[in-house]
Parts: sequence; structure tokens; C-alpha cells
Amino acid sequence: MPRAIHAVAALLLLAACFGPDPNLTDDGKGLPVLTVEFPEKSPAGSVQTATLTVDNPGPGDIGSVVVTFVTAGIAAVSGPIPAELVPITTTPDNPAIAGITPEPTDVSDDGIVYVFEGVEEGGSLEIAFDIRIPDEPGPAANSITVYAGEDTDRIRGVRVETEVTR
Repeated sequence: MPRAIHAVAALLLLAACFGPDPNLTDDGKGLPVLTVEFPEKSPAGSVQTATLTVDNPGPGDIGSVVVTFVTAGIAAVSGPIPAELVPITTTPDNPAIAGITPEPTDVSDDGIVYVFEGVEEGGSLEIAFDIRIPDEPGPAANSITVYAGEDTDRIRGVRVETEVTR
């Protein structure tokens, strides 16, 4: 019996080592690598810059980079939902966004989805969002997802959070 357990464990270990690469889509395209710089604490009402760096490890170019701001958390699972840094609006001109560099090529009607030029294999794109911090003290956050506009399976996300202070 112990040999059977060891054999099963060895097979599971081999499958983990040689299984599908979590950094590739089923079609073998590389997922973008996303990093974000944002202050841990921000004065209420101030404007702070979230700097996103999107690296394309390949294989394959990314034709367009899509950045989406999403509500961070589910109240029943993770406790109270923090205030949103970039909430859904009724216009593409989201008042929470004071500026964007480079300029997006398109913005959704609800002001939370931004489309940018693509990134060649091995290249990177830096995007700076100047975000107006909420007036109420406490945690404020969003999840930011980045994906290839032509292949939504090439997606990654990260949580961006700050503590709003007086």
C-alpha cells in the first residue's frame, strides 16, 4: 500500500511539473505581466498616480491593451467593500480620472474600460492614471484587469488599494 501512495504522489508531482503552463492561454499565447505602483496612503481629495506597467512576454504580440477598473471584493466574502477609486459612471469622462498618459484610443460609455495601443512580443507599455482620491477616510480600492483586446483569454489582474487619510 505505501508503494501505491508513493506512485500516485510521484504521478501528481510529474503532472504538476509538466502540466499546462499557467502563464499561457490554451492556444499557447503569453499572458501579460502587470505591475502597479500606487501609494499605500493618500490624503482625502488628492490626486495620486497609479502607474501600470504591462509587459508582453509572448509568444505573440498584443494588438491592443485593455485596462478595466472593477469593484474590489465581495462584501459577504471579504468583509466590507472598500470605496472605489474609479467607480462606474454614466459617461466616458469619469470624474475620478484626472488624466491618463498615454491617451487611450477608446473609453467605454461607463468610464471604466480604457483601450490603448498594443505591445509587441518582449515589449512593455507604461500607463499612468491620475486618480482623484475619495473624500471619506478609510480603504479605497479597485481590481485592475489588463487583457489583449483581440484575445480576452490573455488576461491578468491585480488589486490596487490605498488608505485614505484626512
